[in-house]
Amino acid sequence: MSGNNSNPSLQVTVSSKQILAISLPIALAIMVPQVNFVINNIFLGALSSEALAIGGITGVFYLIFGVMGQGLNNGLQALISRRAGENRVDEIGVLFNQGVIISVLLSVIAIAFTYFIAPSIFHSVLHDTQRANSVKIGRASCRERVSSPV
Repeated sequence: MSGNNSNPSLQVTVSSKQILAISLPIALAIMVPQVNFVINNIFLGALSSEALAIGGITGVFYLIFGVMGQGLNNGLQALISRRAGENRVDEIGVLFNQGVIISVLLSVIAIAFTYFIAPSIFHSVLHDTQRANSVKIGRASCRERVSSPV
């Protein structure tokens, strides 16, 4: 790195210790929701088979949105790492800002989908009317919580 360049060099040497220092917290962060899902299923299974079935359906629903976020995260990390390796530090902030904007937009779309479209899908997929109506009841209670003053 020359003394004339105002941007610091982000190129580093890589060792096994550095890889583990970065990857272990990420692996633990990915593992925590899975452990949470298993523990929830243990408790729901003890409650009733109906509760376990609904927990399984919502788990898959959560997994779909989680994988979307993980994919966006991985792609953004790859692009930021590439810019850092090329010593184009000034473009990292632009990529980060674009990633935040895309995340917020996807979140708003996912919330709207969950609130307006998902109950209709669950109602058509679930053949038990009591379970399908519980999705509508959950949506109504969510609407009451959002609209009620604190």
